[in-house]
Amino acid sequence: MSKPTKLYLRRILLYTIAFILVGVAFTVYANIRVDRTTKDKIFLHLDSVPYNKVALLLGTNPLNKWGGPNSYFTNRINTAAELYHAGKVDFIIASGDNHTIEYDEPTAMRDSLIAHGVPESKIILDFAGFRTLDSVVRAKEIFGCDSLTIISQADHDARALYLAEANGIDAVAAVAPLRAGRWVRIRLAIREWLARDKMILDIIFGKQPHFLGDKIDIPDILYQKSYSTKTGMSMKIVQPDYIVSTIDSLVVELSNTGNEDATTGEWFEIERLCEDSVWREFPFNDVFFNDLGYVVSKDRPLIMTIKPWFYKKPWRPGKYRIAKKFHYPPVPIIKSDTVYVEFEVKE
Repeated sequence: MSKPTKLYLRRILLYTIAFILVGVAFTVYANIRVDRTTKDKIFLHLDSVPYNKVALLLGTNPLNKWGGPNSYFTNRINTAAELYHAGKVDFIIASGDNHTIEYDEPTAMRDSLIAHGVPESKIILDFAGFRTLDSVVRAKEIFGCDSLTIISQADHDARALYLAEANGIDAVAAVAPLRAGRWVRIRLAIREWLARDKMILDIIFGKQPHFLGDKIDIPDILYQKSYSTKTGMSMKIVQPDYIVSTIDSLVVELSNTGNEDATTGEWFEIERLCEDSVWREFPFNDVFFNDLGYVVSKDRPLIMTIKPWFYKKPWRPGKYRIAKKFHYPPVPIIKSDTVYVEFEVKE
């Protein structure tokens, strides 16, 4: 072998080694950066996940390579349904790939969520979520989401969160369980490392989704939270769906899951959460309630209309709560209990 050929091959070898070292360094940098940026926004336990109006459920194949149920898909569906039923989200964007008639991730996610008790009206389909980048960017540009709860497995969550932050979205992530053997986990970890490399490059070069399109509005719905001084009683607002400052009346539903029927009356009280974080009664003048009693049955909710006719001015935006006293046996009544429902008044 001639000397020029040896020199040429040596240069190729050096360039190859340098390229590999740069690639390894970039991969290490990308993964450390993603993990450090997102570690405080990933929640393993349902109770600790903060509320967001919308969750972004990232798609995957419903079936594994053997044609059986894909545990990644199943666990994401379970996590999304649990978040919805716990009141942590109001809507779920099912975002996935739909590149052929035979392969349709969003529809499969919708059908599975409905089977888990999520109303179809609270599921929004995004058929153009071909990649994580597409799903995240479209959540903001198409569906108008400035904040999100992302649902996937932990490593995927971190990458999606990093993309969300890069696109001006205030996001957190709920972790769907990962059930896989050691070698599968190693293979998935290597795949995720490389995916993060590509993600960083996509951000640097301004990569955009394959498709955008017309904006789709996600409606506002009423925030509310119920609690009681005694287990078994809850109250929710069933009308209106959205409360503004010119409120006229509220329709509430009392539900009794206790062992005995309860009683309540016409009395109610409305309190406002003040700047010092103290609940104070909303002022009113000369209000009288009829001395009537209503049964809150164990097997049938009680519907009541609350008409706050005594308020002279529009309600200031903020958090309020309705309080209603109720009683369980025995009689005579020694002590009343109170059930509350918080709600928010918008401009």
